[in-house]
Amino acid sequence: MAAICLISVSATAVERVVLVGPKTIGPAWKDKIVLEARQFAEAEAGDVLTVYTDGFKRSSQGTFQNPKDWQAIAEQYKYFGINGPFRMTITTDMLTTLKQYGVCIGGHDYRILYATLSKASDYKEDIVWSGPATRMDANWGGCAEIKGKALAGLKVGDALKLHVSKTKPGSAVKLMDLTWNPIDQTVDGAPLGGDTFTYYIDDQAPLIKIQLAGGGDNVAMRIGGKNYQLDKLGIVSFVGERSDDTSTAQRAPKEYKLKPGELFHGEQTFPNDWSGNLRISAEPFQKCTENDVLVISYKLLPKEEGVIPQLSLRENHGKWLDLSGANEPQWQTLDGNDAVLTFDATSLDNVKTSGLVVTGRGFVLNRIELMKVE
Repeated sequence: MAAICLISVSATAVERVVLVGPKTIGPAWKDKIVLEARQFAEAEAGDVLTVYTDGFKRSSQGTFQNPKDWQAIAEQYKYFGINGPFRMTITTDMLTTLKQYGVCIGGHDYRILYATLSKASDYKEDIVWSGPATRMDANWGGCAEIKGKALAGLKVGDALKLHVSKTKPGSAVKLMDLTWNPIDQTVDGAPLGGDTFTYYIDDQAPLIKIQLAGGGDNVAMRIGGKNYQLDKLGIVSFVGERSDDTSTAQRAPKEYKLKPGELFHGEQTFPNDWSGNLRISAEPFQKCTENDVLVISYKLLPKEEGVIPQLSLRENHGKWLDLSGANEPQWQTLDGNDAVLTFDATSLDNVKTSGLVVTGRGFVLNRIELMKVE
């Protein structure tokens, strides 16, 4: 497990660790972790959730979703590139969802090391450019030129905050250096929603590209994109304190190396609110026959009045129709014994075509194993 390197301070520190990994987010958008609602009990608009990562690739992407319906918690967080830590700034519109359901962190091809939550008051913004307002049209026309003297105080750890208006569905932002090239792949057409867009400088590389242009009246950065208006630009600096206390943090489930025949091995909770699900791609089922069976091992959650632990298997596409081909979802009541799926022609065709979704409530999923019956 990677070490958490945060500055130790007193108990009054405002930035706290809310998730301790590691949690691997693999390929194909199939992995995720739900950060529990309890972590947001005292959250306010303007607070910042930061996810620290490693193992990312050039093509890695992240997402923040509503665990209730698995839709993006906001348009700008539907998908985005990953090139280090990534963040979500909490808005008033998000608070009800976060306090009731938490947030799902997903995407593909990276590993979560840990996550922190900091207060809005821990950040200070200085407006360094205030127009004239620049319109970015639907054809990626329009560009605001930011002079070197406006960015002279920018340093690693700071953020550029774009204040925008007149956004439309599909709005995107592009941050470029003096040669019109993106300063970072994650801001080469990044989704834009709401009235701000924040880009953090997490290492020297993008900062060097800006500094190469020089200072004074030299153009150090260009801001472009489509379908929005840029009104102001600010530099945001962290001025708060950080804590290394993990006593209230959520722990990611222990990760296991899959053995032959295992499709899943871990500890994934399927809460009583029906928000849990696990997707498995079609690839491991390609050589299956009707002689194979799927064995699902789990442990039941503590009993809750009115809750019957249940499990359902669905097609991994579209409306998640029942794997059996039935018009209505088929639910299996769980009694603590392994659940076993025997394949017929319909279910076999479905898993080979689209894979499988496991959904339900009231249990912790431990293992899914594909076995051949002789």
